[in-house]
Amino acid sequence: MTALPDPKGTPAEATKKRSKPAGVVVQAVHEGSPAGEGGLKKGDRILEINGMPIDDFLDLYVASFDREYVMTYERGGKPMRAEFERDAGEPLGIEVDMEGIRECRNKCIFCFFDQMPPGLRKELYFKDEDYRLSFLHGNYVTLADLSPEDEERIVSDMLSPLYVSVHATQPEVRERLLGRKPPEDVMAVMRRLGEKGIQFHTQIVVVPGYNSGAVLKDTIEDLVEAGEMILSVGVVPVGLTAHREGLTPLEPVDADTAAEVVRTVRGFNHRMRQRTGKGVVYAADELFIKAGMAIPGAPYYDDYPQVENGIGMLRILLDSAAEAIVPESLRDKWITFVTGTLAKPYLVEVAGMLRAEGLVANVLAPRNSLFGDMVSVGGLLPGKDVVALRPRLKGFDAVVLPPDMLNADDLTLDGMTIGDLEAGLGLPVVPGSIDMRDTLDDLEEKLA
Repeated sequence: MTALPDPKGTPAEATKKRSKPAGVVVQAVHEGSPAGEGGLKKGDRILEINGMPIDDFLDLYVASFDREYVMTYERGGKPMRAEFERDAGEPLGIEVDMEGIRECRNKCIFCFFDQMPPGLRKELYFKDEDYRLSFLHGNYVTLADLSPEDEERIVSDMLSPLYVSVHATQPEVRERLLGRKPPEDVMAVMRRLGEKGIQFHTQIVVVPGYNSGAVLKDTIEDLVEAGEMILSVGVVPVGLTAHREGLTPLEPVDADTAAEVVRTVRGFNHRMRQRTGKGVVYAADELFIKAGMAIPGAPYYDDYPQVENGIGMLRILLDSAAEAIVPESLRDKWITFVTGTLAKPYLVEVAGMLRAEGLVANVLAPRNSLFGDMVSVGGLLPGKDVVALRPRLKGFDAVVLPPDMLNADDLTLDGMTIGDLEAGLGLPVVPGSIDMRDTLDDLEEKLA
């Protein structure tokens, strides 16, 4: 179940006519929304909007750019009809069942899903490879199994940009990384779509001994030479957990490899900036930290095209903290920021800035009991590791979680809610943001 993104563009042309539509099932209707005012209820199956058949959740998104709606749907098997309007930029207010998500057929030797312990939320063990989720939510896909019909739909609905895990453009290297031979060269697929106006944000997960060194340089070279269809190239280190029994032996990215990768990426960033005015190629924050190098200034990241991929998060945090003004109501409050061991030095720096403004800020970075010491990012901490900090939080007024520690349903990896965390800690809990100004606003509201 997920909420559709807010419509922001111009109305899409409903040019396709298909067989009898399967429809999409409404899981929630927001109170006071256009769909709610139009009479839609949970359990309704939407069949058609303004004459366009609705076969899946993507059809609903494509049809949601209009201002006036005539919607056909079923309720308890009975055909229904609704007519309503929405203001420009106003969401329909519907959450729908994401039926028919495509499962990944790759067997990537570094896949994080294969390195997770049992007992987590069920959906965490499902690996999707669905171009629809790539367009709607920025999920990375390999494009390894696109059919001609898929490509036709991507182009006809102008599903751009897509987010693509390239990893290597040399077919034999990519085959080793994906654990299977894709039907077609990834660059050929992207060029074919690119010729029709589709653009891409791409990522390379660096696996030492496979796609580092010269292979990395060749891959980046192929991507940047593909022209304007490549909007960005994010380079991130492979993530390895303590749960790799029976999997391909892999080496983590060490300090020397990280430094080499950062230098390679920096060279391409400089070259592309001179050529296009944007850096295009960016290294993950984790690579700078592993290499012992300073986090670049904001100009390096341009408009932060891959911030959700861990590229530029720390720069935003540091810059926003420097500009933040602690509200009067928070001065003399005692706040603990929870983070991963990787980012702890930067949170300590931020805490110093806040203390100068009157907020008593503390930083705690627990070891990750779920994935082991090699996983050091705060977003992958389980809730139980936060609750275990309770003895160290006496006298504090609130706890701030790492950004991205909670999913869209406000659940931790081990299924704890904010209420569960607050009960376990005996303190108010606030989900953190990479923008410290937003975090302070949320803290003020929580402690009001």
